Amino acid sequence: MPHTAIINGTILTMDQDRRIIDRGTLLIEDDRITAVGPSDTISVPSEAEIVDADGLAVLPGFVNAHTHAQQILLRGGASHDRGLQDWLLNVLHPGLAAYSQEDLRIGTLLYCVEALLGGITTIVSNEGASPTDFEWAAAPAMSAFETAGVRTIYARMYSDSVPSELSGLRDAIKAKEPGVQRLATSPETDQILGQLNELARKYHGRSGGLIHVWPAPISPYLVSKRGLAAASELARSNGTMWTMHLDEDAIEARVLWMSPTEYCRNLGALDARLLAAHCVNASARDIRLLKSHDVKVSTQPGSNAYLASGVAPVPLMHAHGLTVGIGTDDANCNDAVNMITEMKTLCLIHRAVNRDPSIITPEKALEMATIDGARAIGLESEIGSVEVGKRADISMLDCGVPQMTPHGDIAASIVFQANGSEVRDVMVGGRWRVRNRMPTFLSANELRLLLIDASNRAADIAKRAGISTTRPWRTVGI
Repeated sequence: MPHTAIINGTILTMDQDRRIIDRGTLLIEDDRITAVGPSDTISVPSEAEIVDADGLAVLPGFVNAHTHAQQILLRGGASHDRGLQDWLLNVLHPGLAAYSQEDLRIGTLLYCVEALLGGITTIVSNEGASPTDFEWAAAPAMSAFETAGVRTIYARMYSDSVPSELSGLRDAIKAKEPGVQRLATSPETDQILGQLNELARKYHGRSGGLIHVWPAPISPYLVSKRGLAAASELARSNGTMWTMHLDEDAIEARVLWMSPTEYCRNLGALDARLLAAHCVNASARDIRLLKSHDVKVSTQPGSNAYLASGVAPVPLMHAHGLTVGIGTDDANCNDAVNMITEMKTLCLIHRAVNRDPSIITPEKALEMATIDGARAIGLESEIGSVEVGKRADISMLDCGVPQMTPHGDIAASIVFQANGSEVRDVMVGGRWRVRNRMPTFLSANELRLLLIDASNRAADIAKRAGISTTRPWRTVGI
């Protein structure tokens, strides 16, 4: 089996004691960590590849607990100055409807490159392209995920019930963009469930176990009672988790006539396998309900601010003992796939809203992006910390750059001084995916051609969908 020895680095273990080891050594055999400790206490095998991490911070790869990889080709201008429903109906849905299969592959590959270059090694990618043919959308995405070698939860989104009372609102929002091309689809529940089972059968455990498949009902106000129950049942039978958007928009409570969290509780749709995304409008009662059912949460501070959806009450969730990870959400309602800037945004937003400079510490933000994120997706025994026996998902950051100088407190410096460009090397499952700021699965020329291809495809998608990606100069929003 291949051996790798990472020596002389500052190791942020994120273990139970949150040890930081100065001039530490990390041994990896195949895809597992076999030793961690001060360099003078660990014997390096003669056959090991030696990587000198002097001046580098070595930490677990970041866990992006909620994102949408394929949507990255829709960023670049069209999404700005829009609220959630405007963005969904006038940008996201028509844009995805205009994708080809090769667009999906290229978009996913571009996403993976950006994520890995930022130290993200695990993603929960919620995908909704091709509402009536799940395999059509999954095949090109899986190809890209396997090429990049990123640890992926492919969460297949679905909706089988659109409340009639939303039709007037939706028509009024769509009227804002009359030139947008739209695709009306309404798959049946049986069709959805059959395709979910087939996706799990075909792809779950693929790529040496890097790929997982989860069911992902979009949101309780857009999914039938049967559709919600089936997600929980399918996750249980497959030994996975499931995920959905919960309480992201105030419209959910208006449609359901109660808190979306309480609605799900009443239907028996809250369980320990559920990862709930957003929870922006969650009340203290909602948080108690989530905790009582051991539901995990992913917060997306950048996206929720971008769409002006609000600020999730993360400090209250922490106070009640909820497990909370961090997600970057869609790359076109954030415009970045960057966990480091997301951690800083999280800390700053909650400091400002709560007028409390220590409400979320940089250390807690790092926990949320690593071990808490791993716990949120049910993989804390495998990833999320640098410990013996865990998978070798590792990110290495260069601390010898201007923005990281000085870095007296390494955790605070990563969260508040770094911008993501410091990531030098990234390993997933014992395999190098980034070396010296370059992806290992693409040559320099292939990367250049990928960026050109992605830009051209993005322009073609916008043209087919009738979406304008240019905008007049606006000093005041209207």
